[in-house]
Amino acid sequence: MAVMTQDGAEIYFEDVNADSSKVVTLVNGHTRSSSDFRMMSRILGEAGFRVLALDNRGAGKSKVTRAFSIEDLCNDVVALWDQLGIRNSSLLGISMGGFISQGVAIKFPNRVEKLVLVSTAPEERFINPVGGGWISEGTKLEERMRTYFAPGFVERNPVLFKTMVTQIRQSIEGTDFSQRSDMQRAALRGAGWHKDLGKIEAPTLIIHGKEDLVIDLEGAEKLRESIVDSQLIIIPSAGHLLLAEAPKELYRIVQQFLSK
Repeated sequence: MAVMTQDGAEIYFEDVNADSSKVVTLVNGHTRSSSDFRMMSRILGEAGFRVLALDNRGAGKSKVTRAFSIEDLCNDVVALWDQLGIRNSSLLGISMGGFISQGVAIKFPNRVEKLVLVSTAPEERFINPVGGGWISEGTKLEERMRTYFAPGFVERNPVLFKTMVTQIRQSIEGTDFSQRSDMQRAALRGAGWHKDLGKIEAPTLIIHGKEDLVIDLEGAEKLRESIVDSQLIIIPSAGHLLLAEAPKELYRIVQQFLSK
């Protein structure tokens, strides 16, 4: 198991196709782990990229014993590059991972080759409340999870939806999932890079679902307005979880952008 010790935390990461000099780092969203990126890592690895995917503090196999900030999460990414001797990497962040990736590109502009921001925004105010903390009792979890998808997706994909709900319910009831979720939420509280987006130098691609109920499309449009020479691709009939709703399209768009 690959683990980096950083400032009192153990950060788990996966490293695919480590011999390649073309590096892309994948950063996931709130409570989500690097395991979500297995297919994307394989596809990008087959395209010739070295792919790093880490579990943020408070998620997956990473371990943390104290509160942390959005700055800590940004520094973890750069510390991983330093540990592996990586000078430059492209960077892809989804949702909360997009907030982290913006911070890295702002604070360390000479380290980021290309930037991909998926289902994210520059400020916390664009994040809509979807029921507070995770609750496993009754149908409350199902009701909340539905808001992460475009209308009709759950009805068309009942098995996938049931599997995701079951996995989250098991995590809530059997681990410290809720506590770690709250720690990540606290790190995001007040996060906002809107005043510094002009400092981003990396070519930037923004991808957003048109039916995203979790983070307003307005947030993606704000990123597009504020990051020089960035481009925005809107995926119709998709909500917040593009890895689940439109994976093939997402992989194609990302690979095409990174390979230019």
